[in-house]
Amino acid sequence: MDPRITPARDDLAANRLRGQVTAARYVEGSPRTVVRDGAPMRFSPDRKAGLESQLIHGEIFQVYEERDGWCWGENLTDNYVGYVPAVDLADNLPAPDHQVAALHSHLYTEPDLKRPVAGIISMSARVKVVDVEGKFCRIASGHWLHSRHLVSLDYSTQDFVGTAMKFIGVPYLWGGRTAMGLDCSSLVQLALGMAGIAVPRDSDLQESGSGAPGIPIAMEDGQDFSQLEEGDLVFFPGHVGFFVGDWRFLHANAFDMQVSLHGFSDVLDRANRENTPVTSIRRIAPSH
Repeated sequence: MDPRITPARDDLAANRLRGQVTAARYVEGSPRTVVRDGAPMRFSPDRKAGLESQLIHGEIFQVYEERDGWCWGENLTDNYVGYVPAVDLADNLPAPDHQVAALHSHLYTEPDLKRPVAGIISMSARVKVVDVEGKFCRIASGHWLHSRHLVSLDYSTQDFVGTAMKFIGVPYLWGGRTAMGLDCSSLVQLALGMAGIAVPRDSDLQESGSGAPGIPIAMEDGQDFSQLEEGDLVFFPGHVGFFVGDWRFLHANAFDMQVSLHGFSDVLDRANRENTPVTSIRRIAPSH
């Protein structure tokens, strides 16, 4: 089993894995709500460890162990497993009823554009609206969000390429999953998520295995891309992005350290020079 998406250690595992993995003990765990947008997830309980993923405000993190200020568990959005600072999680919060559809939205201290802000939350962040005043909605945390940035939880848009386009210029960040910084696979995950299509966290998981989005598209002679359509996912070793109109490629990339549009031919040439050619193509099926 892949340890990235399997909540199991030698000493502890999720109860649902009883009989599938061997551990000293099994626990049900308890759900907690993410209260810090971009809460870091690491593979070890060490602030100096590399960033492997992030949690978005309002996501649910199933906690199987809390120790020394860290919670070990899994993000129920994509089942990604790791350690998250306990301070970034809270329990017994009301269930959300809205989500952020803008790239990001400010948390105001008062329902007034001219008043101070207390932070920012990103696209797909989930909140509970408890009051409305003018053009602002107060959420359960006590902060105010502009109502134009909020949509209902059942909102979805089939224009996932348009959603991904909103991230152009956002800095590349390995392990990032917010509008402040993200990597190639999280761009795909967030854009498709707003279309109601759930996909795994990492590009290799998106390309193959259970939960892989869309259907595979055959490449004639290995490198014939004449059948590509807008929105197709194009996979390279350790990388993924969207094919878009006018023979372009939209991706979060470490080449120019941001989400950007590149000529697809240029991307192919660079990949072939580095001996990392296209490995597969998948076409996204509508969620409805």
